[in-house]
Amino acid sequence: MFFRRQEPAATKRDGHLVTLIHPVPTLTGTKSDWLNTEKPITFASGSVSIVHFWTFGCINCKRNLPHYQSWWSAYRKEFSDGRLQMVGVHTPELEDERKFERVVAEVKKNKIEYSVLVDAKEENWKRWQQSMWPTVYLIDKHQRVRYYWNGELEWQGAGGYKKLTRFIEELLIEKGPPAKPKP
Repeated sequence: MFFRRQEPAATKRDGHLVTLIHPVPTLTGTKSDWLNTEKPITFASGSVSIVHFWTFGCINCKRNLPHYQSWWSAYRKEFSDGRLQMVGVHTPELEDERKFERVVAEVKKNKIEYSVLVDAKEENWKRWQQSMWPTVYLIDKHQRVRYYWNGELEWQGAGGYKKLTRFIEELLIEKGPPAKPKP
């Protein structure tokens, strides 16, 4: 991850889950690299963010998609009022996954409604120093990465969905700057 080489002393590891406090890198891409949004997503002060790196050919990523969809459905109010946002960063592993039209088709096929950044040139992958698919990050109201999970959320009964859902709830009720309402 983008802090793997120099993880802060406060970092805690629990299997696939890592707890820490680290400034979040920005996401890069032009307006045409984004799906399901009018403008590129930025990490706004006062908002909690879920960011997941995935690629449509990865079986572990496919197994995580229903969990992201579940969050999207469960937190409709928080997404609509700007207190929570979710971004899927699609970074290809195989050549066929680099084709924009294929990503668009897979997003539609999987009924993904939240914002997706097509990272065909792997700029965000490199910026975040990614090493595997899937990876999920939870970002707090102060624009700091607080938790991340490497791999499939429920691999061998790991309980990742339940753990991250609890952390999303905690981050939403933590004190912080007020979220800016969506236009």
